[in-house]
Amino acid sequence: VRPHSPEESSNNKITDKSVFLVSGGAKGVTAACIMPLAEKYNCRFILAGRAPYTGSEPSWAQGVTDETELKRKIMEAIKAEGEMPTPVIVNKRLRAIKSEREISKTLKQIEAAGGQAEYISADVTNSDALKEQSAPAIEKLGNITGLIHGAGVLADKPINKKTESDFDMVLNTKIDGLEAMLSLV
Repeated sequence: VRPHSPEESSNNKITDKSVFLVSGGAKGVTAACIMPLAEKYNCRFILAGRAPYTGSEPSWAQGVTDETELKRKIMEAIKAEGEMPTPVIVNKRLRAIKSEREISKTLKQIEAAGGQAEYISADVTNSDALKEQSAPAIEKLGNITGLIHGAGVLADKPINKKTESDFDMVLNTKIDGLEAMLSLV
């Protein structure tokens, strides 16, 4: 007997009213993985991630896609603020702009596919913060009916090279994050 995929199941409960809480879902592989759900079921998503998201970027960055040009604009902005543009500061701002753009792109892709999505900036390992940050999105989209736990911490190295701290950091994000997410359903 071959296992059935969710699409083949006769008791499939995913509908356009389904609301998934997705950790790590606004960027990277998790974002790509939820797109088929948005396309097939037009469902709803609360995307939880650590990255801050404002939904906008500085006017001087808008439309600038070349990374070298964007770094130049960042340096100009830092100088205009009276600060010295060090590589660390420039790269931090560059990462923030790229993150903002990727989250925005994911939200737009979900909507274009027929789904709905809200992004919340929250530490998924903190139950209280996750509840607080997700409350407005739950109010808007409805009660959470499913969980997709993609959040993680990278500590790539062979297992025999990992420190106990590396191992705990990776494992705790998965276990504490799951417990926090489960507390919302």
